[in-house]
Amino acid sequence: MRFTAAITTATEPTQAVQELVDPVGARMTPGMVDLAFLFLTAHYEEDLDEILEGLNVAMPHALILGCTGEGVIGVDRELERRPSMSMIAATLPDITIRPFHITQQNLEQLDSSEAWERQTGVSSESQPVFFAVGDPFQFDVATFVEQVNEVYPGAPLLGGLASAGRKPGENRLLLAGDTYREGLVGVSLCGDALTVKSVVSQGCRPIGKPFVITKGDRNVIYEMGGQPALAQLHSVLVDLSEEDEKLARQSLFVGRVIDEFKDQFARGDFLIHNILGVDRERGALAMAGLAKVGVTVQFHVRDAKSADEDLRRLLSRHDGRQIAGALLFGCNGRGTRMWPEPGHDIGVMRELLGNIPIAGFFCGGEFGPVGGRNFVHGFTASIALFYGDDDESRF
Repeated sequence: MRFTAAITTATEPTQAVQELVDPVGARMTPGMVDLAFLFLTAHYEEDLDEILEGLNVAMPHALILGCTGEGVIGVDRELERRPSMSMIAATLPDITIRPFHITQQNLEQLDSSEAWERQTGVSSESQPVFFAVGDPFQFDVATFVEQVNEVYPGAPLLGGLASAGRKPGENRLLLAGDTYREGLVGVSLCGDALTVKSVVSQGCRPIGKPFVITKGDRNVIYEMGGQPALAQLHSVLVDLSEEDEKLARQSLFVGRVIDEFKDQFARGDFLIHNILGVDRERGALAMAGLAKVGVTVQFHVRDAKSADEDLRRLLSRHDGRQIAGALLFGCNGRGTRMWPEPGHDIGVMRELLGNIPIAGFFCGGEFGPVGGRNFVHGFTASIALFYGDDDESRF
């Protein structure tokens, strides 16, 4: 298993392709590339067919998966809102690769595990790892993710939503030489030689104390700990430091406990949800998640310092095994919208994991597993680490 990453800011198609392909040719045989992830900004849309043709000529056996984004990530850089392309190419011996494209109409007809197997080409018994990119406008991403959880329990899903467009039809999805303007494209990877570790950094830290939801309906929390939700929130805010209170009023979230059987809860034990609104008359708040009675929740804040600490904490759990390559799906709310200088997330990865090949893009929502289930996240760095078997696997 070998990976090579490349990035370019060249705007002329032939030069751009050459700058993506040259590192591949220097480190592996291009004709042996099995899979390549390609991410590019909308600046290349008019030349996209020419770019794909050039890559297909250079890597004739590679299945190319990708999409357009607001910015791309690759090698050692994060390039935001400027013409750029990023690619990571891989030789994956003894690993089965199955591509799939799902439209909203397809999704509505996938009513059984057999239908899903026909659509994706893989069964749950194969223990697949899924990578996918989708369009956020004409596809029910939440239903897709939930059905993957049900049909393929325990199977990781990593990727994100295309972010180059602001309305339907403006994003482009890439799969096996074809381009699409809607739906979702992806691949499943299966094989005994495949080891992928997911790292999902939500970048938040808890404030106050945990509460149990005692009255809720759908996504609205009416009571926590027997008291109105807003009253409990006020009790948290009044005990915060001035700095944390300011943060809470600017970027407040609700964290839902993943494992209720733990004795104590700390950072990383929660699935983070946005707060969508409040009802002051009823003392209730709405969140982007289900408000189930009996579930433990805790308020969270997010800032650059917390996001940095969270990413470092999770990556420090790396067990030291050889990493062949990595994919980084980062929210477009990160980057220079969160830190004063570009390249934060990829810089932390290279600092803690070494000079490994990395590629990715800035997403409009990120896929990644937390607590054994996949979710659509926001403001998250969702990372896939591919483990190699020996020193020859890394470049």
